[in-house]
Amino acid sequence: MSRRWYHEVSAEWLKARQTVLTATDISSLQAEYKRYLKAGSPDKLMPGFAAMWCQKHSDTRLDTSSVEAAARGHAMEPWTVKSWNQQATPIFYHWDDCIICADKLGFSPDAMNIPQFTSDTKMEVTTDGKFIVGADGMKYDSPTEIMEIKCYEPSQHMKAIIEDKMEHKELMQIAMAFCVLPELEIARLVWFCPGAPVSMFMEKYTRDDLHDQIRWIMEIAEFYIRQSDKCNEFMMKASSLEAKCTEEEVYMDYVAEQYKDNVFILK
Repeated sequence: MSRRWYHEVSAEWLKARQTVLTATDISSLQAEYKRYLKAGSPDKLMPGFAAMWCQKHSDTRLDTSSVEAAARGHAMEPWTVKSWNQQATPIFYHWDDCIICADKLGFSPDAMNIPQFTSDTKMEVTTDGKFIVGADGMKYDSPTEIMEIKCYEPSQHMKAIIEDKMEHKELMQIAMAFCVLPELEIARLVWFCPGAPVSMFMEKYTRDDLHDQIRWIMEIAEFYIRQSDKCNEFMMKASSLEAKCTEEEVYMDYVAEQYKDNVFILK
């Protein structure tokens, strides 16, 4: 019997991600930033950065559902942590639907060596980096170790784990955690695929290992802030025309029209 994987993420968590740059955002901007460096035009508003700014500042409905591979991977994460804790140290705690932020950067931990004390979807790192703070102002010790979990299907799983340690495509996600958490000492990248010949595999990283990726993140984030200023200037000079409806209004009207058409066809 085939398996059907489905998962709903927190809408509040997705909205919180819109307020910061994530590793996914940085990775998508990397090629555009290289084009900027090659062009050498300091005053140019780069299309990719303008697109990211628009995406971050648009009030559109975010898709909270995931299916198949993405949903499967999410379901596997707590089982990965459980398997790790049964055979290795240190003890890790699964985290879900929470983004930890500092200086316009953010990452969503899969597991850390501190429990998820709160259901807050967004937490902030203190200026000194020693604590993370919840919405109620409560402070918790900043983690010193994290686990980034990847639960690919068998063929992709094997391709991933045989790559060179410094060639894994997931390195930017780990580097972002080091940027956000000054107290972070060790990050473990763990692949998990029950039933595969090599069902679990781990690579260990320190801050020094990822100094190049960290540098890229900080450079691109700084440039994004400058580009955001240009986007704000453009917005102020843009046409006075504006949409007199929301996307939700358009969608609801569209659904209503589809319903009427279907009723007519059935008749």
